[in-house]
Amino acid sequence: MKDRNNYLLLHFLVAALMAIVGILCMWLGNTFVSNIGSVLLISGIYTILDNMLLKKSLIDLVIQKVQLDQEIDSSGLIKLDSTLTNINYKELLENAKSNIDIVHNYARTWTTNNFDFIKETIMNSECHLRVVLLNPDSPFVPALENHYGYSEGQLSDLIVEVSNKWISLYGEVEEKRKKCNSKRNNSSSYKNKKCGTVELYYFNGQPTNSIYRIDDKIIVVSCKNSKIKSIHLPYMIFKNNESNGMYKTYLGEIDNIINEATKVDLENKNVTNN
Repeated sequence: MKDRNNYLLLHFLVAALMAIVGILCMWLGNTFVSNIGSVLLISGIYTILDNMLLKKSLIDLVIQKVQLDQEIDSSGLIKLDSTLTNINYKELLENAKSNIDIVHNYARTWTTNNFDFIKETIMNSECHLRVVLLNPDSPFVPALENHYGYSEGQLSDLIVEVSNKWISLYGEVEEKRKKCNSKRNNSSSYKNKKCGTVELYYFNGQPTNSIYRIDDKIIVVSCKNSKIKSIHLPYMIFKNNESNGMYKTYLGEIDNIINEATKVDLENKNVTNN
């Protein structure tokens, strides 16, 4: 800001000096000198107006743009869009190395579309998977069923259906782990003996956004308030920029939700809707 003010002041002084010299030349000189004075006067006045109005506005615009860029960089935002099909979950999930966190109400379609990518990663790496779903017994369930036009118990059944997919994955992961760790199975058919972990949580509250953490990126998808299903929903993708950006904010929200949620005992092969 100080440099900008110094820059404007310098140009203003030079322009004012040109205008003053121009006036003196017009007043004291002959026709030739007077013409030069007129040119200096007009140039000085134009320079003053140019710096006071045009360049000042341009500089302010550039400064605003720079400040906006700095705010975006500090937030960690790398993408803002409204078409969900533009999110390349396949690439992100298949390349996950350490952490996958999923927070949504139930998202049967999303789970069906991405389950195989997640399974491949969890079965062949040391990636940790945490899934948070709406508790089938949550007081929000009847209200959501009424809002979306579901029959009584339908939403709970959908949550249970999705839950059982994660429970089945847990079973496969633990079976592989036991076989790979067993001394009697050194000749295990698993070429890759790595496997991750699976955790499932039920949350009694209603997540206002769907949140997906995949290693150093977090995807935040706005929940739709209307009943009409659509692929057009605002979403943001943040990267972990090692500062107090939005990645850490949403990761903290995920951890808070998990702390408030109930961990499902995945040893009970299936969840039933009582």
